[in-house]
Amino acid sequence: NPDSNGAVAVDCIPGLPFLTLQDLPEGIISGRLDSLFSLLLEEVARTTPRSAAVIVNTFDAFESFSLPAIHNKIPACLFVGPLHLSTASADRNGCLPFLDSHPPNSVVYVSFGTVADLLLSKHELVALAEGLEFSRQPFLWSLKPERHADLPADFVDRVKGRGLVVPWAPQLLVIRHASTGVFLSHGGYNSLLENLVDGVPMIMRPFYGDQRVNSRLVERVLGTGLRLKGGTCTRESVVEAVRLVLDEGEGKGMREKVSQWKHKAHEAAGPTGSSSRNLKALVEMLSGGPTDSVE
Repeated sequence: NPDSNGAVAVDCIPGLPFLTLQDLPEGIISGRLDSLFSLLLEEVARTTPRSAAVIVNTFDAFESFSLPAIHNKIPACLFVGPLHLSTASADRNGCLPFLDSHPPNSVVYVSFGTVADLLLSKHELVALAEGLEFSRQPFLWSLKPERHADLPADFVDRVKGRGLVVPWAPQLLVIRHASTGVFLSHGGYNSLLENLVDGVPMIMRPFYGDQRVNSRLVERVLGTGLRLKGGTCTRESVVEAVRLVLDEGEGKGMREKVSQWKHKAHEAAGPTGSSSRNLKALVEMLSGGPTDSVE
């Protein structure tokens, strides 16, 4: 039965009791069942049982709710994350000086990634711009150059000093900066993991693939962020989400939880952490014998 928001719970996926039908990607129960995404999932399901091991960029604590169900089907499933580049790209657009000029935990960083950036309709892009402007919070927006023409007239001039729109941003450096208070994104898995590692709450506008599942996880299970109301960008939904996350009440709780997950992620990757042990097991599996250390 639907809940008060019209969502229908899914109780047939082991280890994922928090999902609803609305969270599942297109190509699973609706849409084109012959799409590339559907065919990819079919191939994964076909080949996984024949694999000697499955290596995943995640960590045991993050998957605690699904770990028993996964190991029941795939005993040699090794979580070796979080893995992402340790060296960040250079700042070519003045992002870091802009962040330096604002207080800690105050800046909204906006980036929808390579593909989702192009999927945002002009109507939503304008609504997002208006929401950022009306929120009165400083923001850094990484937006492809071809989308700049869709911004409201004189928007860049009106927000000058408080808002910075750039064609590209060094994401790791931005997320790790003390002034970054929240990351507004499409909710892709890599971004989700980066934010946990660096302790930044999220606001999500999911588009496709696993992004709706990720946003449900962040909002309902991890408590480290939220999904835009209605799942799309409106001026009101952006203003409300930004104020909630940066607020000292509810937002403070999110920051505390994401800080706890940051600690768990670093602990997993530490010398005696679960991911280090799993990586050692992988090396032993590949080398055919025990090893004392993993470089």
